[in-house]
Amino acid sequence: MISYWQHDKVDKKKYDLCIAKAVQSKVYAFSWYLDAVTETWDALVLNDYEAVMPLPKRKKWGIGYVYQPYWIQHLGVFSAKNLEENDSELFLNSIPKRIRLIDFNINFKTESVTPKINYILPLQIKYEALFKGFSKLRKRSIAKAKKADLLLKKIDRWAHLLNLPEQNHSGFRMTKEAAYTFENLLKTAVQFNKLKIIAAYSKADVLVGGAFFIISENRITYLFSVLNKKGRDLQAMSLILDFVIKEYSESKYILDFEGSMLSGVAKFIKSFGAEEEAYYHLKKWRLF
Repeated sequence: MISYWQHDKVDKKKYDLCIAKAVQSKVYAFSWYLDAVTETWDALVLNDYEAVMPLPKRKKWGIGYVYQPYWIQHLGVFSAKNLEENDSELFLNSIPKRIRLIDFNINFKTESVTPKINYILPLQIKYEALFKGFSKLRKRSIAKAKKADLLLKKIDRWAHLLNLPEQNHSGFRMTKEAAYTFENLLKTAVQFNKLKIIAAYSKADVLVGGAFFIISENRITYLFSVLNKKGRDLQAMSLILDFVIKEYSESKYILDFEGSMLSGVAKFIKSFGAEEEAYYHLKKWRLF
């Protein structure tokens, strides 16, 4: 039986254990992550947490709706086994009718969804084999960064990185809500020992860029990056990602690039030999 539990009634210990064991496991679905980035969230639960579906929830004009929070790529149904399409539909149909709009990204295909693409790179093999999968252009970019004597450092403080002058996010600009949520996520990730920040410095020891990663279970999620013009020209991000791939090669981890529907960003990600992984956007109005 599928039950709907409001946030304060969810047994987070059992819930998180289900997410950890799920074949679809993603860091976005853990309770600590949801607490950090959503206004509130409820959950659908199969029996004694055999499968769960977290539901980020808001209200507007008195109408409850499921929404897509900042810093979550997708959610969906999470279970220790792959579910059939009918099982996933049962979860959707179990959302209370008082929730009038469902508008978020999910990990299963159903009616009226828009396909989206994520990119991942399994890191179980040797670095040399992974490097062979890089494009010629990416190999040249890494060589250029090394020739420029860029220095990579693991850092704990992020304020100076987020405030980097002349920064470029490939066209992305944070709203105030997104920025506030991001800092809250970083603080929470530190508390749970999940955050890794790698910064790049010029040979004059001047900060030129950096990247934020979340390390959880068997995934390294490439959350966000910051570059100024010099960092971009010197290919700092190519060097940072190469560093992470080398550090975690021959491990259980998968590097999750989070994908992009922007062709230029997707081309950059694919140049590391990344594989496609599908997810879906669902938008559905529900009648009384």
